[in-house]
Amino acid sequence: MESPTQANPNNVQRQLAIFDVVRRARGTSLPQIKEMLTKAFAERGLSRQPGAWLDAVASEAAYGKPYLIDLPAAVAANSIAAAPDPEVESELRKRGILRSENSTRSQHLTPAATKTTDEGEESGHPIAPVAESRNKRDAAHPGRASGASTAPAGRLIASALLIALAAAAVGVVLRQRRGRPTSPSLTVGACR
Repeated sequence: MESPTQANPNNVQRQLAIFDVVRRARGTSLPQIKEMLTKAFAERGLSRQPGAWLDAVASEAAYGKPYLIDLPAAVAANSIAAAPDPEVESELRKRGILRSENSTRSQHLTPAATKTTDEGEESGHPIAPVAESRNKRDAAHPGRASGASTAPAGRLIASALLIALAAAAVGVVLRQRRGRPTSPSLTVGACR
């Protein structure tokens, strides 16, 4: 079992630089903020950033909001120096607590007792023994997997109904263009 995604050290440094610039950027022009960001990145030994990305980060900083590179980096940076926006700082603190709780809880669970998401990531949430046995059965017999045969059949039926509806709509339009009545009630009204 792996622990939660670890933050990239360079991204943590970028996030710390952004936090620092946002604290000092109030009332500063965008070009000045971009210059401040470039200098802060260079001071931390980070490479020059693309112009469009730098524009986006500077725009957020001009409004007093820190651009968040990614959640692991932002949580790690917030644990080193609090985010300049109280709402963001509070949210990152909560996320950090959740991440540490999940990490602690996942260390106590065995791999067989964790649920795997559709993307193949283990969630750390315990699964019921019935669900665990169903997962093992489905893995052993992919053709008999729960819901595996009903989902494609349902899609096939839905597709057939959509095609039938489309054909009926085309038929109605063609009849109306040719001047033919499309329903029995129109036929009665058309009699003389």
